[in-house]
Amino acid sequence: MLDTVRLSVGMPEMSCGDLVGRGWTRTIQENMHGKYDVWATCELDGVRFHFGDGFRWLTAETSLPGLVLGDNAQLLTWDACERGLSQVQEVACDASGFSLPSVDDWNVTRLDALWAWPVEPGPYIAALRFSKLPRTQARAYGSSVDWVTRGHRIRARFYDKTVEVGAAVDLPSRLERQVRPRKEVVRLDGGERLSCRAGDLEAVSVKGLLCDCMASLGLDKPIPSVLGLRGPLVETHGRRRGTNLFRVLLEARAYGGWPGDVSKQTQARYKRLLSQAGIHSFSLDGELPALSPPVAG
Repeated sequence: MLDTVRLSVGMPEMSCGDLVGRGWTRTIQENMHGKYDVWATCELDGVRFHFGDGFRWLTAETSLPGLVLGDNAQLLTWDACERGLSQVQEVACDASGFSLPSVDDWNVTRLDALWAWPVEPGPYIAALRFSKLPRTQARAYGSSVDWVTRGHRIRARFYDKTVEVGAAVDLPSRLERQVRPRKEVVRLDGGERLSCRAGDLEAVSVKGLLCDCMASLGLDKPIPSVLGLRGPLVETHGRRRGTNLFRVLLEARAYGGWPGDVSKQTQARYKRLLSQAGIHSFSLDGELPALSPPVAG
């Protein structure tokens, strides 16, 4: 259920000198204020560590499937995710030579919630090029669709894992929801904010992130074909506007994507009109089955 995670913890008693003595690499970087920050970096067992001497914060980042199973193409159960988080703390102790707090007391600065399905990714990737997540822009590539914020940060991805690893995998269709809990306010079901504390992470929260993302993209329901959209468009927007939008979608079907003379602003308007009609994505070929929700166990 988790892929890449980044954890951090305050270590006021630690210094770069201590870490360099254990083989870490020290770098000095000029910051935006014209001053210099001293960093120590290290990688051990697939975990990348950074320590800022001025901040006295230790950061660890890794792919949990790679750490736990030695294969980042595998999907972890929640129990395995919890073991992986504890393993990050153990590797950090080995790398630094310090006794570190329990992983429950670390902060989560990034987590990538992940789920996968044994279906052909291509048709879903083609359909999701026309979908939208709030405050993002969809960027389509040959084997993936990314939803990117104005700050160029990826908020979600749907991609073909076989292309990424260059070999066949059991679950090639992947949805990844990337969250920075300290910078991004995420409220599950409109309720409490997702906590930044590792000890507060639960399977139900990660499942909620993925289910919310699936619903926003329309993956939790069958993805309709273009030819079935005229009725709901006319019903929502009236005959003139609904028919005009349907004709644009027929053009997209003929071209295999938005026509070249349709600007990004106009594309965003079309997506908004589609969303108002309850259409989050559509298939250029035939209807695509809904994908099953993630299992919390």
